[in-house]
Amino acid sequence: MYIQEITIDIKTKADKDELIDEFGLLMSFYRGSGQTQGRIESQYIENDKIVCLPFTLEKNSLDKKFNNFYVNRQGKKLEELCNSKLTFRTVGKSYDSYKNPCKCKKSDFYILVTNYISIESPLTCGTCNKSVPLYRLPQYYDYGYMPILSWETNYISCDRLQMNCEVGERWALNQMQEITSQLSKQGLEICKKIEKLISIPTYYYLHNYKKFKGDQLTRPCPSCGKKWNLKTQLHNLYDFKCDKCKIVSTISPNS
Repeated sequence: MYIQEITIDIKTKADKDELIDEFGLLMSFYRGSGQTQGRIESQYIENDKIVCLPFTLEKNSLDKKFNNFYVNRQGKKLEELCNSKLTFRTVGKSYDSYKNPCKCKKSDFYILVTNYISIESPLTCGTCNKSVPLYRLPQYYDYGYMPILSWETNYISCDRLQMNCEVGERWALNQMQEITSQLSKQGLEICKKIEKLISIPTYYYLHNYKKFKGDQLTRPCPSCGKKWNLKTQLHNLYDFKCDKCKIVSTISPNS
């Protein structure tokens, strides 16, 4: 993951609290356009300069060519309010060995997957198992990808509840592992639309922490009831894959 620095000098008498709000709105639009990752970023004001340090998947994720309508409009508004230009600089990497996301010319398939600690893209390449920047997709809805990010936020919220254990654990776990849950339905609809947009099969990751007796690999697909276990584990992670229902899953560690 790359750490970027976005700054703007304040060269007007505009209210600084208002400018901070406008800057925060710009950052929310960068997230909606798929250019920044996660919702955690350092943002502060020092003297007459606003500074933000967002995460991105690629060094050039903030290039104007990836901007959507809202990013461009809000950036222009902020520059007019400050009477100066936004500046961009790559500070470094979150860790030295970080490698770029998916570079496949055409992926065999995609997987919609995330978890409570991830700030990477919720879309993974099924070929190389690396993150796929959302801005590489055609715009999903209203110039951006907010429905996908909404599902991501919902999933992470459920994952946090089940990890914390004390409140809503069972409900959250069922949302993640039941194919008929609201969360799964939301994710499956997103997969269908992504596949329609780019003509690449898109699978939904179905969490699995159920208790099973006997050989888990013999359990059928929870959607169509057909055999779906893989002879060879996919990416040393996925044990199940149903090409009809477009879902993948893993063996439950709760046995």
